[in-house]
Amino acid sequence: MADQNRNYWPHGIVLAIFGVFGLCVWTVSEASKHPVEMDSFYFDSYQNVELNYNDIIHKQQAFDKKYVIDVPKNNFKLGKENSIALSIKEKADSSGIDDANVTVVITRPDTRQFDKKPKLVSQKNGLYTFEPFSVQKPGRWQILSKVTIGDLTSFTKLEVNATN
Repeated sequence: MADQNRNYWPHGIVLAIFGVFGLCVWTVSEASKHPVEMDSFYFDSYQNVELNYNDIIHKQQAFDKKYVIDVPKNNFKLGKENSIALSIKEKADSSGIDDANVTVVITRPDTRQFDKKPKLVSQKNGLYTFEPFSVQKPGRWQILSKVTIGDLTSFTKLEVNATN
């Protein structure tokens, strides 16, 4: 005859503890397969950005009041030469700025493994042209730029797609 007073709660609690422990182990193993990449939007370490964030934002706002940056959005072609040109003009009179320090990085949003850092090849009438580069991986890419004019700095990000 079956025991009517048998309590199954302890078995359920033990199974739940083993289940939670197993899921914790699985979570850690999956997370270690996909390491965290540091955001490189500000071209500096996270610690320096955190320490100087207010200064960075004030310089960005002052830059945006005085200058306009235009990066034409062209999707990348896989395995072919792609190029980037960046235009910098004054807001007041739309004249081109030729004395800016410009840095550009082509990157994937999830990893730095495929970063491209094209070199500046020409600057004329506010148009900054960079050397051609090719991308081999389809999908989302970002064009990150850092523009410094005097003591003002601007950071921009443009999302593009790479297709055949």
